[in-house]
Amino acid sequence: MYLAIATAFIAAISSVFSKRVVHDWSITYVTSNRGLNQTARQGVGVNNKFPLPVVEATIGDVLVLNVHNALDQPTTLHSHGMFQRNTAYYDGAAMTTECAIAPGSNFTYEINLEQAGTYWIHGHKNSQNFDGLRTPLIIRDPKDPYKSDGEHLLAVEDWWPVPFNTTFAALKDPTGQSNPFASPPNLLVNGSPTAPKLDFEPGKTYRIRLVSMMSLPLFEFAIDDHDMQIIEVDGENTKPKTVKVVRLAPAQRVSVLVRAKPSRRNNYRYHVTMFGDFLPPIPGVFPSQEDGIIAYSASSPFVPTGEIPSEPFDEISMESIDGRELVPDRGLYFNATFGFLPDGVSYESFNLVTFREPLVPSLFTALTESVSLNPIAYGPQTNAHVLKLNEVIEMLFWSATTLSHPLHLHGHVFQVIERGPINDTMGVARRRVRKGASPLKRDTVLVHSGEYVVVRFKADNP
Repeated sequence: MYLAIATAFIAAISSVFSKRVVHDWSITYVTSNRGLNQTARQGVGVNNKFPLPVVEATIGDVLVLNVHNALDQPTTLHSHGMFQRNTAYYDGAAMTTECAIAPGSNFTYEINLEQAGTYWIHGHKNSQNFDGLRTPLIIRDPKDPYKSDGEHLLAVEDWWPVPFNTTFAALKDPTGQSNPFASPPNLLVNGSPTAPKLDFEPGKTYRIRLVSMMSLPLFEFAIDDHDMQIIEVDGENTKPKTVKVVRLAPAQRVSVLVRAKPSRRNNYRYHVTMFGDFLPPIPGVFPSQEDGIIAYSASSPFVPTGEIPSEPFDEISMESIDGRELVPDRGLYFNATFGFLPDGVSYESFNLVTFREPLVPSLFTALTESVSLNPIAYGPQTNAHVLKLNEVIEMLFWSATTLSHPLHLHGHVFQVIERGPINDTMGVARRRVRKGASPLKRDTVLVHSGEYVVVRFKADNP
């Protein structure tokens, strides 16, 4: 009895002293060229501006987003990587976990920040993310095991010369005569076509947070003559790993520590390179690269750039800071395929089932006790699976298509257990986490064309 009273009292005191981080956002159309040498086009921003404000807070705070929808279409916001325990109605998945915000309406997201790390917030309706509705979400922890003398943020995004509706219409052209990539994307860093200068003091250690707010391309980050230590992946602290380059797929985040040189003798350059397998190379256009400055002194010369490193992100060799390998209770198989609908258009799908929103929104089905545990009730084209609380699920993602697929799990992180080429029938190129390791945890995994990936997670967040 006394313990219950004390616990309730502590919770009440904690609630009183939690800081409320409040943002007032009117989601609006914005016509802009984003500083690029191209015709301005309509996008989706906040308070009539690009880029969106960066959201920063401390673990234990309450994030309050007062949203007004000034668009002529519904909208929602997804705080990518936030578990939203007991607050799934703030997760942003329209008509799955919450109702969309109707045009002219208001909605307040009030999110208890129980996780620290590098995240981002983006539109989760009508592909508004593609058109610019996206920004980093940084949650700091005073007890973070990794200390630094300073911090830099690099949020990387693609900006297309045409809005999403134009690109999507070309993708759906049943004649195949339209080229959806006739106007390839441009590269923006922190909302600008010019990469920011990063000031370094000799001998100090800097944390650089990398956020991929891409819709399709991948990007790589490297610094001339500087090693980097990866310490965080998708909000999860990792055991340090020294690398020369970091590759991120859409929606992924990585923090690195960089030790500055001992003197101001030289300045250096860093490189952000955007590329992807969805578009063949276009000389001088795609892939594209933006170089920034690591500045030690205004009067110092630059060290010449040699060969810029490039390599895949090696999740199998990395470990999270804690956690044993999960033992699965059952498995699910997801084969990335192409499926067709009556309109004659080829759509990407899983297991030859092309997703279409059900006539009865999943949000309503889940709240209907008599049918909520029956996967069929969620519609024939939803690929619905009903999980038991706390069971461990192994998911095998298999991609025989010509495109890579970044896959994100809402409300959870998964362990990356194994990956390899799908045509490796003898398992020669298969890579699996070593026995006794703490597998890397993350919320977004890239499945390359012609590859499979095995992940596991515990279904502990209903």
